[in-house]
Amino acid sequence: MRNTLLENAFKFAHEGIVITDEHQNIVDINEAMQHITGYSRSDLIGSKPQILSAESQNKIFNQSLWQSLQRNGFWQGEVPNKRNDGTHYIAKFSVKRINAHGKVFYLGHLSDITTDRKYRAVLSDLVLNRNSHQILNKNRLENEFRHMSSLADQMNEKLVVAFMDLDEFKTINDIHGKVTADQLLEQVPERVRTALKETDSIVRYGGDEFVLIIGGVANHAAATETINKVLSAISLPFIINDVPMMITASVGYTLYPEDKGSLDTLIRHADQCMYKAKLDGKSTVFAYDPGEEVQITERNQQLREIATAISEDQFILFYQPKVTLSTGHIFGFEALIRWQHPKRGLLSPDKFIDQVYDTELEVSLGQWVIRQALKQLAAWQQDGHNYQLSINLTAYHLSTADFFDWLQYQIQHYPGLDTSRFQIEILESNRLSDLSLISNVVEFCKSEFGITTALDDFGTGYSSLTHIRVLPVDVVKVDQTFVRRMLSEPEDCKIVEGVIALAQSFNIQVIAEGVESIAHGEVLLAMGCNQAQGYALAKPLPIDQLMKFLSSYQPFRQWCSQSGLLKNHKQARLSLFYFYLKYWLHQLQERLFAEPEIKTEWPITQLSDTHCGIWLEKARYHHYLDNATLDQISQFHHYIFQSGNDLLASYLAGDVHASRAGFNAQETTFQTTLYELYVLIKRMSE
Repeated sequence: MRNTLLENAFKFAHEGIVITDEHQNIVDINEAMQHITGYSRSDLIGSKPQILSAESQNKIFNQSLWQSLQRNGFWQGEVPNKRNDGTHYIAKFSVKRINAHGKVFYLGHLSDITTDRKYRAVLSDLVLNRNSHQILNKNRLENEFRHMSSLADQMNEKLVVAFMDLDEFKTINDIHGKVTADQLLEQVPERVRTALKETDSIVRYGGDEFVLIIGGVANHAAATETINKVLSAISLPFIINDVPMMITASVGYTLYPEDKGSLDTLIRHADQCMYKAKLDGKSTVFAYDPGEEVQITERNQQLREIATAISEDQFILFYQPKVTLSTGHIFGFEALIRWQHPKRGLLSPDKFIDQVYDTELEVSLGQWVIRQALKQLAAWQQDGHNYQLSINLTAYHLSTADFFDWLQYQIQHYPGLDTSRFQIEILESNRLSDLSLISNVVEFCKSEFGITTALDDFGTGYSSLTHIRVLPVDVVKVDQTFVRRMLSEPEDCKIVEGVIALAQSFNIQVIAEGVESIAHGEVLLAMGCNQAQGYALAKPLPIDQLMKFLSSYQPFRQWCSQSGLLKNHKQARLSLFYFYLKYWLHQLQERLFAEPEIKTEWPITQLSDTHCGIWLEKARYHHYLDNATLDQISQFHHYIFQSGNDLLASYLAGDVHASRAGFNAQETTFQTTLYELYVLIKRMSE
């Protein structure tokens, strides 16, 4: 009876089941496996499981999988597979080592989750990216490049990969407002297409940046001619709401296959040339030349110099504190590499790190960082400090075949070390491609050593949502560029708030980088983010200066006392409005009283575009509070905003003295209004 039940379970299971021997030869499959893969029993029996794999599964991934099986006896993950008819799908695959009749077998379970993944991806995209034009379609770019490059190879033609950036677009945004600026951006692709062939491609890359892929090109002259047609088309007036607007663009490009490499590499080369084009002036094109021997020679010399620096221990680590905002407790540090150059002095990573990308020196430099960080962590532990220490490692380094063994060997040098205090930060960028492999690395570090993982610079890469969904990370770090601008740029503020909400929905801890003022911390706390790092607390410091800083460190009372405002959701939401309004007043005061030669942030002068205006619109739509309360809050906002704009008008008219005197006269009333709002928050309950 038991054998019959097992046979039926095997035969009629909805999951695909595959059994291999110890040499990875398939010895049996069920009917579901045939249905999912499109292969017959005769196709698969005697074959290797790799027959099911998509081309994106590399040797390193397969090696990692089987190493995990040998080590743990089990592996589970999501993998890209290919059916017999050539179509691709995403499979959830688990495999376990079993012993039967004195022999070793591997039992695998497989299910097609393509639809489920796509569904979840769509939902997540809708949560974080309500404006569809802000979603970078990397898959589209890669698919079109793959198709067009293959065609170019067959026709013995060249392919243009161009990076285009609109010149002084911020001026359009500042003068005409975001809505108008966005309308212009939406018209740019259609305008560009008038200068391209139907088979060519243009994709918005982010902000006012675009990537163009142009086929059927014979040489640089033809490429430049086509791009100049694009620039001419863009230079014609755009009509937005019956108002003509002029804009120009700068373009950098590279030619495939003269410039060989991945699409990411080609885009990076084109981007570099775009900046050179901007230096030459507006509406300019600049071409990448991979054959420039001088550049190649210089890079090789730089790599030799970096190799010498590693061997001679010329690098040092700086440490930037991380703080729990609500308590002021410094719980850890991020280790950041610096180069103490014998001739050029102290160099930040941006002066040398790009040179080592995709080279063995990238691994060597990462290994140096690991060794130094483990040494420092051990020293702190010996002194009784339970600090967390995080380091930055690249996906390229994590993907190396011997990463596991090498890391284990280094940790063995420090018996008794609490490696749960050690954290790896992975840069969230377009170089983070092999998610299956990286996911296995993360799982291994967690299971073997208790090492946690953070996804760094979240929100800047191609596939942020995919990364947070697939990678088993413990922490998400909101990119500092968004955090720094969140108080002056409402769109960046939306991104920060969205990232925090997304991380919380996945039960992932979130930390904000780039916290440069007390106001940043206040707003982040109201958003639900309780961990931060940035210049408001401390710059990255060498170890001796860091210990001096810690000995005299005092938490900010504004952050620590804020917990009294955040006892429930209503208070948290309303406190956001309070801090937005408080900061707008701060910007107004700074602008009015700043000396002419000192540049300060100009407060937003369109009521509906302010942080408070956006908050009120959202609050009424979602019914955060009753209408009477919202009306009262709106009156607070309108009074301060209108009074402030009157003062700004006087300032712009040249009556600086009167505008400053007016502010001083009304400051008490401003502060009283803020206090009334504060009291309202304190009284708020669920």
